[in-house]
Amino acid sequence: MVSTVSKDLAALPRLLRGIKGLLHPQPKARDTVVSFQDACVRDLIRHAHACVPYYRRLFEKAGLKPGDVLGVADLAAVPLTSREDLQQLPRNEICAEGSQVDSLYVVMTSGSTGAPLTVRRSMAEERLLLAYRVRAMSALGIGPRARRATIDHLRPGSQRGDMKRRWLHGRLGVMPRLWIDWQTPKNEILSALERFQPQVIHGPPSILSWLADEFTDDDRRRVSARLIMTGSETLTARMRGSIERGFGLPAVDVYGSHETVFIAMQMQVPEAGENAPSYRVCEESVVIEVLRNESPVQSGETGEVVVTALQSFTMPFIRYRLGDHVTLGEAPGESAGAYTTLRSIDGRTLDRFNLPDGRKVLGYVLGEAVEESGLLVRRFQVVQERPEAFRIAIVLYEPPRGKLDGLAGRLRHILGPSVTARIDVVPDLSAMGSRKFSPYIPYERLTQRAVSSRCTPVGSRHADMASQ
Repeated sequence: MVSTVSKDLAALPRLLRGIKGLLHPQPKARDTVVSFQDACVRDLIRHAHACVPYYRRLFEKAGLKPGDVLGVADLAAVPLTSREDLQQLPRNEICAEGSQVDSLYVVMTSGSTGAPLTVRRSMAEERLLLAYRVRAMSALGIGPRARRATIDHLRPGSQRGDMKRRWLHGRLGVMPRLWIDWQTPKNEILSALERFQPQVIHGPPSILSWLADEFTDDDRRRVSARLIMTGSETLTARMRGSIERGFGLPAVDVYGSHETVFIAMQMQVPEAGENAPSYRVCEESVVIEVLRNESPVQSGETGEVVVTALQSFTMPFIRYRLGDHVTLGEAPGESAGAYTTLRSIDGRTLDRFNLPDGRKVLGYVLGEAVEESGLLVRRFQVVQERPEAFRIAIVLYEPPRGKLDGLAGRLRHILGPSVTARIDVVPDLSAMGSRKFSPYIPYERLTQRAVSSRCTPVGSRHADMASQ
């Protein structure tokens, strides 16, 4: 009990510092931002070395002591960590010793990189990180009482959870929110939006652009919102144009991840015909590095995103490779402001698969089937080799033990009798060329980019899914 109390008391100054970073006026000097980050980095490194076995071993292997990393400038001495490094370790290796497991906020990443990871935070950390995102939205005139409608893929049972959320939001009046499944017929979606009267409509750009392509002038008049916010995927120029034409509203993009919650947001509402505004990084909650061959890129250059989560102590992420690629914006300074900016994000587009009968299936619907199959999946990839034929390659921690037939049945139910799928158990999966690993490859992309899977099923087992 004494140990737990002492750990809670030790966490209090960190929480108060995070709240101070949330509440202080937006700095005009870059030095103010870096000074705050340096204090967070020092505390995070000391904590990770003392309390998290994975990082203690990582530092010792690199010959690092906590006193060797005194701020952001010293982070480059810390070896990089990937999702695969954490994914294969037990909870007590990657979470702080003494964490109250039953009280932690737990979320599993969507598997958009083909390799899901369970992320754990204290409720205080979760609320603080969400508050940083709310602060950024407030700068766009979206206050905590703004009504938001989210159109997304909803997991089974989420409608029931939505009823609880709506009761809570109705009682408190804070961030009232309506959730709509993307497969709901268009007229029903429009009717729900009319009744709810949201100021903001939010969702993945692939879903919103698909819906917007079908909107008529009458449909646009039924939407009372004043802003579209996108997230979860890369907002391409084509998607932005489709969304803004279809809804008749400006689109602002949010960049985040389950590991960090909030990374950056476009802080201006784009005018018609103008280029998309840059993304401002929330540097009170995250240090972002953009690297090529593990060296920093210059402004205007593209590289891999590496993040250090400054407010995550329960399950730290220090120099963590998200797998995304971004283009770095103008260097912070008098003309660019105090914060790091990103010019564009080349990251996670969750693709839809077009089926021969005209239906469309979201990639992560198939991903969920893989993740919920009972197989111990380390990584997966879904490739539509022909409009009527899929290949699902999976990397397992242990043999499938007869569970492939169950997965085949679930895929048959989703895809229908006119589509076949082959399940291959493979030793590994790789990124294609220099691009980020893509778990979902529709037939159109396969043919347009001449992309083929680089994994070879050496001694693989497979289950053919065909109509009965």
